[in-house]
Amino acid sequence: MAPKAAQQRRTQAERRSESEEALLNAAAALIAERGVERASLASIGESAGASRGLPTHHFGSKDGLVARLAGRVQDHFVAAVVDALEQRAHRKPEEVSALDLLRTTLDTYFELFEHPTADERALIVMWGATFPASASIDGMLEADRRSYDGWADLIRHGQEDGSIRQDVDATAAAVALFGLMRGVAALLLTESDITDMGNVRTTCDAWIVAALAAPAAREGGADGDGR
Repeated sequence: MAPKAAQQRRTQAERRSESEEALLNAAAALIAERGVERASLASIGESAGASRGLPTHHFGSKDGLVARLAGRVQDHFVAAVVDALEQRAHRKPEEVSALDLLRTTLDTYFELFEHPTADERALIVMWGATFPASASIDGMLEADRRSYDGWADLIRHGQEDGSIRQDVDATAAAVALFGLMRGVAALLLTESDITDMGNVRTTCDAWIVAALAAPAAREGGADGDGR
């Protein structure tokens, strides 16, 4: 391929990426403010300073846009967890036990939801949008399933590395942890002054250790910093 053609293609890809990011930013702000149902593709395009039809061109449907937005927020959370491990324990995810990775993950979620961005507020709204029986947000539901499966796999890994009890049902524990995380996150948006969040984070961390930690891991303490 000629250098000029390659440069042109890169430029087109960059323009497309910038356009999609602008649309996702607009979608996050509108969904956080109005909810999923009232944030139409046309209004998202207008809010992004683009044409009403551009969101459909990029994402195909609202479901496709919601899935992409959810994926972006989840990617941000993963990066935040990695940063937390490196800053608190000076270790990488593969260097800590599965139990400590779970503890750090939940604590990082709670920390981010103390001062949520538009993306994080939108994620909570999108969670709630899956509750009505008539809701059809397949992209969000699929993202949830991937998350449950990932957490269940991590718990199974903890049973293999000896940090998590062998008698724990991995799938049930993953669902319970998600319920804990989402419930606390939702309360932070609606009742942000209900209590000291530091105490909530400490309590949740203690519950995780009490519920999941193998005896040896509980007696020996965490090998990373869950807080």
